[in-house]
Amino acid sequence: MDYDRSDQFNPMGPDGCFDANHPSNAGLPQDIWCSNCTLTLLYNEKYSHVSRADFWIASANAVIRQTSINNTLDLRETFTWGRVDRDDSCPGSGDRLPSPTGCASVEDVFLRKMGLGWKDTVALMGAHTLGRGDREFSGHHGTWVDTDEDAQRFDKQYYEEIYLSTWRPRNIGQLTQDWTTGRPSANGNIRLMLNTDICLVHDIDSNMPCCTRTGESYSDGQDRCIDSDAARRRCPMYSQTHSRWEAREAVGEMLGGSYPNTNNEPFYNAFTEAWRKATTVGQSNLSSLVESCASLR
Repeated sequence: MDYDRSDQFNPMGPDGCFDANHPSNAGLPQDIWCSNCTLTLLYNEKYSHVSRADFWIASANAVIRQTSINNTLDLRETFTWGRVDRDDSCPGSGDRLPSPTGCASVEDVFLRKMGLGWKDTVALMGAHTLGRGDREFSGHHGTWVDTDEDAQRFDKQYYEEIYLSTWRPRNIGQLTQDWTTGRPSANGNIRLMLNTDICLVHDIDSNMPCCTRTGESYSDGQDRCIDSDAARRRCPMYSQTHSRWEAREAVGEMLGGSYPNTNNEPFYNAFTEAWRKATTVGQSNLSSLVESCASLR
């Protein structure tokens, strides 16, 4: 996601390199790609004949397939290989990643620099349905979806949560400002959305503090927004005349129809195309997979 099409001398992109010292990549050099990390050892032992860039993308494809509903999302047919690694040093690449501050950053990285559209961007953001934020690494803590079990499933729940949950801002005025929902609980799961998630549907640039839903209460009468200041204002959704209307429209499309439903097809189809674009930007001479090595003889 560090590709910049306007930089003709150093566009970066899927080149097998990440800035290990940048805060945006916190956790990667400790738990994912280190000398003793499982993924690194697997690469060195069995797959070092392919580039790191190809291996990382193939590994991500495998995770997506294994965590998608009934292993439905198989990206083998759209996978291409032949990316060339740069050396292990790529200073400045972390500065090109989207910051969690809001949609201005999303627009800059995905639309302006990478040349993607809003539908592509919204589909890629749906990957937040997997995993969790950790305050020790990013300062943001919690899962984007309801439970840790849900956070191991690649589906459209991320979009449902944006629309259906009552999100309120937390840590206002701090660099780690983000959003949470539900009642604080010592044993319950902490929930998380970033500004870059909420701003796909809601205009939060000049409407803080606000809640994404207002006027709803728990059975004991407590407002679901919980934060009394935020509860006074509902975060407005983008209108059709807003420059980010396409983002809101795309989120609605990913829902797959009226809630509740199990239709992940719109999300899976959009993600397939967006991921193909994101993993091939700036690349040339890539090759498709073949069914067997015999066809190469």
